[in-house]
Amino acid sequence: MADNLQQPSALRTSIRLSLQYSFLYAVLSALVFALAYGFTQYEVEDWVLDQMRSDAEILSEIYQDSGANALISRVDALAEVSFENARIFRLVGAEGAVISGNLLVGFDGPVPRFVPAEDLQLKGASNDEVEGYWMREDQIGPYSLIQGSGDHIVAEILEALGLSLVIGYLAVVLLGLVVGVRVGRITEQRITAISQTLSSVSSGNLSARIPAVANARDDLSRVSGEINVMLDRIKRLLESQEQISNDIAHDMRTPLQHLRQRLEKLRNSPSVAPEDVSASLEQTEEIIATFNALLRIAQIEAGNRREMFERTDLAQIIANVVEVFEPAAEDEGVSLTIDVPDTALDVLGDRGLLTQMLSNLVENAIKHCPQGTTVEISGQTTPSATILRVADNGLGIPAHDRERIFQRFFRGE
Repeated sequence: MADNLQQPSALRTSIRLSLQYSFLYAVLSALVFALAYGFTQYEVEDWVLDQMRSDAEILSEIYQDSGANALISRVDALAEVSFENARIFRLVGAEGAVISGNLLVGFDGPVPRFVPAEDLQLKGASNDEVEGYWMREDQIGPYSLIQGSGDHIVAEILEALGLSLVIGYLAVVLLGLVVGVRVGRITEQRITAISQTLSSVSSGNLSARIPAVANARDDLSRVSGEINVMLDRIKRLLESQEQISNDIAHDMRTPLQHLRQRLEKLRNSPSVAPEDVSASLEQTEEIIATFNALLRIAQIEAGNRREMFERTDLAQIIANVVEVFEPAAEDEGVSLTIDVPDTALDVLGDRGLLTQMLSNLVENAIKHCPQGTTVEISGQTTPSATILRVADNGLGIPAHDRERIFQRFFRGE
């Protein structure tokens, strides 16, 4: 019930974050589009003024090369070909007389940068879309040249650009909103899956795992994979602990039962037999040795006994173990052989646990190999390690048990 109550709240959080990011994206997009519009307007207006400046330079060259008549003729031609007074010209002489052009009335003072179309008197009909003219004045010899360019071309360019920017802005905002909400929902679904998996595991379902998303390479997929790996390790550890508990109970049950039987016999017998007391002591020592070994292993794994490790010669341990188990091997018809170099096989470790490990391996080999089997105990030193090997030519370990033989207290069939 708690998960069901939390999910709508989390979903609202996802949508809220998506809307916030979409709003921020919309503001940034509007700022970018406004800057693009303003920059384009500036460039187009500057282009119009550059065109008039270029025309003034050309007319100045004509005056220098061909004289005043050529200049006047060219200005008249430009005024004539200007469709609906899209461009206006006025050439004024040194005495202030109008010599040529389609601009009938001049200006009392300096020529303004922009003049509304209704304030000008022009020769012929004008384009209704022209609301004003960008103006420029240049001096060509003794003449003053006034030019004007209608703003309708600039207005049409800016109108098309503005419409395109508005449509693009709305499309970007709408797409960003849809994608943001969609991504938010997908992200929330994956977070909810992680939360539900962890909740299920905490409730005791150790097999629960976060579903994998195909072809996903984002951070959530990486975190989900690491969580699944962690859950696999936790499950293996718990299974190992359960197996350890079962194996300890199994290993301790038999000696405890024997000890109990012998103690009951001693209690009920009027006379105490020495062999019974010895057997009871042996069973007790076996129990104590098992618990001591468990304690040493736990301390080593926790790092508490590593500082007590000492240099130990494996060759000496091999010799001692073989000496102990040779009689039992002969009784079982098993041959024990040793193959060690003349040099010492020094390792850093716990001598008691190393001896117990080798003893367990040799004892199992003798106990479970058929007659005629050869058990070889060998050791060698390599540049990177010292190797201890116990091998036999018996039936071997079943394939399905080979990955489990290194689990603590594992016991095969």
